[in-house]
Amino acid sequence: MIWEARRVSIAQDGNSTAGADIPAFRGDRVVSRTRLVDALDAALTTENGSARIALVCAPAGSGKTTLLSTWARRLRTRLHSPAIAWTTVGERDNTADTMHASLTRALANAGHSGLRQACLELSTPARMQPVPIVDALRGLDEPLWLIIDDAHLLHEPAALAELEAILRAPPEKLKIVVCGRFEPPLAFQQLRLEGRVFDLTFEELAFTGNEAAELLAEHTVRLSDPQLAALMERTEGWAAGLRLAGMSLAEHPDPGTLIANFTGDRRAVADYLIEQVLIGLDERERDFLLRTSVPNDFTVALAEQLTGRGDAHDVIDALEHRNFLVTRTDLSPKTFRYHPLLRSYLRAEISRLGHEAVADLEHVAAQWYAEFGNTLLSLEHGITAGDHDDVVAMLAESGLTLIQDGHGAAVERLLVDAPREVRKNPITRLIRAAGFLDAGNPRVAASILASLEDEWPPPDCARDRVTLLRESLRVQTASYVGDIAPALDRLCLVDMGNSGDADLDAFVLLQRGRGQLHLGRLADAEESLRTALIHARESRSPRTAAQARTTLAVLAVCSGRISEATELTAEVLPRALGSSTSESNRAVLVHALCRYLRNESADAADLAASVVTTETDPQSDLHQDASIALALYAIDNADDRRAAIAALHGRTTLRRPAPRPPGAIAAVFPSMLLVYLDIGETAWGRELLTAARSTLGRTGDVALLEAIFHLYGNHFERARAELRPVLDGELLCAAATNLVTAWLVEAELARRRNHDARAHNALAEALRLAEPETVLRPFHDMAAASRELLSASHGRFGARDDFAGRVWSSLPRASNKTTEKLTRRELDLLAELPTWRTAEEIAADLCVSVNTVKTHLRGIYRKLGVSTRRDAVTAAHTLGLL
Repeated sequence: MIWEARRVSIAQDGNSTAGADIPAFRGDRVVSRTRLVDALDAALTTENGSARIALVCAPAGSGKTTLLSTWARRLRTRLHSPAIAWTTVGERDNTADTMHASLTRALANAGHSGLRQACLELSTPARMQPVPIVDALRGLDEPLWLIIDDAHLLHEPAALAELEAILRAPPEKLKIVVCGRFEPPLAFQQLRLEGRVFDLTFEELAFTGNEAAELLAEHTVRLSDPQLAALMERTEGWAAGLRLAGMSLAEHPDPGTLIANFTGDRRAVADYLIEQVLIGLDERERDFLLRTSVPNDFTVALAEQLTGRGDAHDVIDALEHRNFLVTRTDLSPKTFRYHPLLRSYLRAEISRLGHEAVADLEHVAAQWYAEFGNTLLSLEHGITAGDHDDVVAMLAESGLTLIQDGHGAAVERLLVDAPREVRKNPITRLIRAAGFLDAGNPRVAASILASLEDEWPPPDCARDRVTLLRESLRVQTASYVGDIAPALDRLCLVDMGNSGDADLDAFVLLQRGRGQLHLGRLADAEESLRTALIHARESRSPRTAAQARTTLAVLAVCSGRISEATELTAEVLPRALGSSTSESNRAVLVHALCRYLRNESADAADLAASVVTTETDPQSDLHQDASIALALYAIDNADDRRAAIAALHGRTTLRRPAPRPPGAIAAVFPSMLLVYLDIGETAWGRELLTAARSTLGRTGDVALLEAIFHLYGNHFERARAELRPVLDGELLCAAATNLVTAWLVEAELARRRNHDARAHNALAEALRLAEPETVLRPFHDMAAASRELLSASHGRFGARDDFAGRVWSSLPRASNKTTEKLTRRELDLLAELPTWRTAEEIAADLCVSVNTVKTHLRGIYRKLGVSTRRDAVTAAHTLGLL
């Protein structure tokens, strides 16, 4: 036994020295289990407690007796403690006389003087017929607790009769606790219906993490949180398992390794299972346990297949009735599983049946799960059985579906342990490559795909389908590492349309659509992705459907359809917020970008922060993208604007180069360039411009960035020259929303040259483009110019006046912190400061002396309360002067 019980006498309050025989346990102390003791108190001892009987039923080693002993001791410490009678049933008590004697002895030792006398009368030799105990309790005038431990050993009707009488009609002052591994054959169900029974089961008795840590501390064992979680998973809070683990872990040099190997075949665990759990089972029952331990869980029908027995239902019922370490799930059909430690013991013992017999059982399980559509379990048992051909066929049929359903890590774990013939098969290697890509590890996937070059085509009849999968994986790999166009061309050569496999067609079209999106072929990409979504729905693949929706949302952002993108991501977002999958996080990031383009920067920052938190690998592309997005979106509400912009720049320099859909990154390039230039960091702006040229090529977005750079340098003609092809439609923007910014830049250029009519028309065009999708961000990015332009044209936009008012109200308010206004000459000089030209160059351009420039510069510094040119630029943008 893990706990050794002995009889001790606990004195009752007052002068009496009599008491109940309450078990005490080896060790310095016993884990308090306060929550369970409190639950017993609440149900049985408080005024609100309606139960008169507590039934504590759980398998061996659950800590039942320990709990009741702790609770009884607590009762005895109270001011008005009840008398406690404790009896532990043995097999010898299965006669009327021995049961009567045991109950009488327990009541006599309860510490109640009147009850002791009544019990002495019950047991007097002069009586020819024992008086029922319930009659002796009728006059009970003080609270009494009767605890009957190991009650599962009672089975003879004569021994049960007197206990049944007490349970059915207990005296007012009597409360009863019945404790055992399973319910004795008494009328508990009727008593439950009457609300008189409080049940404590194995689930309630299972140790929590904190209780387990307290128990382990008795063995001077301290585990880290991950180690404790691993141990809890193996033991499921079973007290005996935790105690055995504590004994093994004490002073062990490597707790992590021991926990990883803490299974039912360890000597101490196996001995306990044999002596306390498996004792009393006959050979047929043990054989049933061995054979049904092959799967992790099983139905009655699968148990019949594994054992060849038609009475599997009856065997399982008998095990459940005896509170064996078996758990029933509420699925339909109902499934059963053994405790992890018991199953690992049985799995170790099953080898005694012989290798062929075990392989046959694994094969039966593999076929069973394949028939009922659980491909992952079928794959696991097929690999263990050594069914090489069946495993490869299964991978060819359903391997991609497993990956797309999010089981990539599990498939890789199984295939690593598969026989060499299975691992070398081209189909297996393709499925592994798909798994690595799904996990965001394109380098390994690329290596696997490259290794297949010399072994192609594969020697099987499904060559076309396998080739289609390979080329799709090449496109997916290229979307991570680059060189998408050749991979996409190869895919188009082998993609003949509908393959007849909805899962494969959805995957192929998804990768083709992603490749087309990366190349800026938006119309082709949209057609591919919408067809992929149709196939994903047909194959009932929610994860593929979510991937298609997210990619369509990115495409919608590139096309300027912000409302559509928001709706597409909203279909994924509720699940995404409760999930840390990469695809879910991508949907959150797209949704955040939509919020940002609508100038909801605080909400966008919160969404980006959620991705940073859940995407724990700081080296992943998704984590880096989320970090950059968060840094950009947080600038609006930052206390220190310059520090926030510097943080953004730092994030962009750390990002690993990887292909992204051009429109998605182009959408935020103007915002990033403008904040750099706002604080006078032209070098950062040049870095961004160089990166944009490299990433986007010669697009309208890059021309816009060039024009913004020239605008801030007061090179107006050069800015207009860059901008004109964009406005005329000769250069298209990868991000349609950038056309709004282009017209705003045109309006500001016209305003700077005092071309009021041209400025008004350009601003009206910007409003026309922005209104349908409520794109407010470009106006916010150029807040000073937008404020000036909107003010000059107030009330002149006709049907768009309301939207113009909305834009106006969304702009950050200019501060009035300056005590003196800048003069016109000082304002002209202030406009030159972000160009970072020298005083001599500015003086020549303004046709004034260098001393005049320096005098005006000192005035600017004084009025803005700064001492450097850089701080003057920052303060001017903060005040809305630039």
